[in-house]
Amino acid sequence: MSDSHIFEALCAELQSTYQCHTAILYGSRARGDYDATSDVDVIAFRHTGGQLRIAAPWNGMFLDPFVHATDDEAEPGWIRIHGGQVLFQQGTFGDELLARVRTQYDAGPATISMTEIAFRKAWSEKMLRRAGKGDAEGDYRRHWLLFSLLEDYFAVRGLWYLGPKQALRALADMDRVHSEVFRRALSPGAPLGAIQEAVAATFECA
Repeated sequence: MSDSHIFEALCAELQSTYQCHTAILYGSRARGDYDATSDVDVIAFRHTGGQLRIAAPWNGMFLDPFVHATDDEAEPGWIRIHGGQVLFQQGTFGDELLARVRTQYDAGPATISMTEIAFRKAWSEKMLRRAGKGDAEGDYRRHWLLFSLLEDYFAVRGLWYLGPKQALRALADMDRVHSEVFRRALSPGAPLGAIQEAVAATFECA
């Protein structure tokens, strides 16, 4: 199925099944850097029925739309639709929403305080110690720490975190040394020393 047929079918599904009046495609399929494993990320709006999260296989892909009520207040997470594409819309609803998100994106994320940065650093160091326990709990905390570190890396520097794909690409562009540090830390079976380097890199400028 071609991209045009995929999006035609998707629009029909959102309109007929969920009574959506506007839908915006975002993520890798909107940017054009998707691969065979990429989701179809969509935010859609409808007048009745309230919020709905759909996550299901669809036409050989994974459909991952968030459906909102027309009058829902914007959420901080909506920044992820920056650079999205309107699939269909009522009037200029989608265009206006993307313009507001663009303004929010250009303003940058809220600055976190030095107190909060110090707390996150201390938490990361505590999690690193617990990750060395050698049991299931330690392994869980290892993964939890790695998940948090990439987001903290961007937050500490006052940059938007827009998901792992964009974050890792941006990191490679702006700091190849730290990009390599994270690559080693995220590798399966990485030693705790590699993760410790990622903790240090994350809070290096704090």
